[in-house]
Amino acid sequence: MLFKNVPVYPLEMVTYIVYVKGDCRKNLFGNHNFPEVAYMDKTKLQDIPSNIRDIYSKAEDAGKKKNWDYAINLMKEVVNRYPALEPARECLRNYERAKSSGTGFIARLITKIKTSPKAAKIRTLIKKDPLAAMVLCENELASFLHNPLLLNLLADAAENAGALFISIESLEIIREFAPENEKNLRKLAGIYKKAKEPMKALQIFQHLANQHPNDLKIQAELRSATALASMHKGEWEKEGSTQEKTQQDAVAGQIEEGSIHDEDQATVLISKYEKELQATDSADIRRKLADAYYAAKRYDEAIEQFNLIAKMIGAMDPALDKHIEKAYLAKLDAMRDELKNNPDKYENPDQQLHDIEKHRQQYRKERALERVSKYPNDSQLHYDLAVIQFEDNAIDEALEQFQTARKNPQRKIPCLVYLGRCFLAKGQYDLAVEQLRDAVGQMVRMDKEKMAALYALGTTYEAAGDKDAAVECYKEIYQNNVNFRDVGAKIQASYSKRS
Repeated sequence: MLFKNVPVYPLEMVTYIVYVKGDCRKNLFGNHNFPEVAYMDKTKLQDIPSNIRDIYSKAEDAGKKKNWDYAINLMKEVVNRYPALEPARECLRNYERAKSSGTGFIARLITKIKTSPKAAKIRTLIKKDPLAAMVLCENELASFLHNPLLLNLLADAAENAGALFISIESLEIIREFAPENEKNLRKLAGIYKKAKEPMKALQIFQHLANQHPNDLKIQAELRSATALASMHKGEWEKEGSTQEKTQQDAVAGQIEEGSIHDEDQATVLISKYEKELQATDSADIRRKLADAYYAAKRYDEAIEQFNLIAKMIGAMDPALDKHIEKAYLAKLDAMRDELKNNPDKYENPDQQLHDIEKHRQQYRKERALERVSKYPNDSQLHYDLAVIQFEDNAIDEALEQFQTARKNPQRKIPCLVYLGRCFLAKGQYDLAVEQLRDAVGQMVRMDKEKMAALYALGTTYEAAGDKDAAVECYKEIYQNNVNFRDVGAKIQASYSKRS
């Protein structure tokens, strides 16, 4: 049984809530002789009290202003009270990453030295009071995130608290700054297995096997991980399983995870699913068959299966429609590649290439318009349409769609960037600057998306005649990636002009 919306008690009481099969008990700090801990369910924002949501909102506002210490302290309070609140955990980690990236070597060393004595206390709490241990870990990680000692302790405490997703989160952070740490990778694979995500564990062992191709032990572990993944996907551990079925199920799992697109392996699956369809006609088997056809580059047959699925369920939902579009576009791309690679075989190949590209874009637009017409309340579909319209230079139409799509929290920042680019295209520089600055302010990590937004902002300043502001944008990119587009040349030109 999973216990949701468990009441949260004041932090000063350090109350320990355990989730037990058939029972949920509460006790104060100490004396925790409880049965096996079950799974801690994730919490959503709408499930927490309004006063905690207020703290969450204040933390978000502070994060947008890059006031990292204040944002971390507020969001840490939310996480300590509701450790399973995934949106809060994600924000807290982003803020901590931003703060840690600006921490110097000496400061990092001092922070690690200070936390070492506290680690001993945390270690003693992991088994008897894992939630209290998690609170102490979060308090220390707020100073500096990239601390493998504390992240490992948090992973252990979360595992004992039944919060395997937090364990995975902690070990994945270690993986970010130490991607080849074999000890961490093995530990992470073990947690993925325990969390019933054997495909993720398999991917780790595939990486290890590639790093050590002559290590017989790792090769054996890889075979074991492959078998476990296949059994999990097929839910069969009965006697009489053949080696062929093991191979088919392992390949099926990998294709469903999107990790392989090998035509030979897809052919194995096609044979398997076609036989299954003869015994039982179901939408699920047809979906798997369609995916296998797609991997085998048999696009017409994939489209046929997706259409049959829509007929079976009595509706063409957006997801199915996108699958059909993806298969059709892949077919066009294959025709385009054939023309490019073998132009001598065809009459007027350049014209045919032009026609394919024109038809491809028109097809995408028509499908996107039709989806928005059928599902006007789906903001993601408005975003998809807006991107296509922007690519077609239909700026006014794209503006309208992006303004609708930004209601989607997951698309809000990309929409702001696109809105800025739309206003730039219309020559409305002040409006463009406003949108782009808002987008950049909400981006925590200096990744490709943020650098692209900063570049667009710099371009806008240049167009508006504010060269100094443009250079400041390019400098911020240059300090993180000297090879991003042409910022190196722009920075060099600005210094040459000054000298």
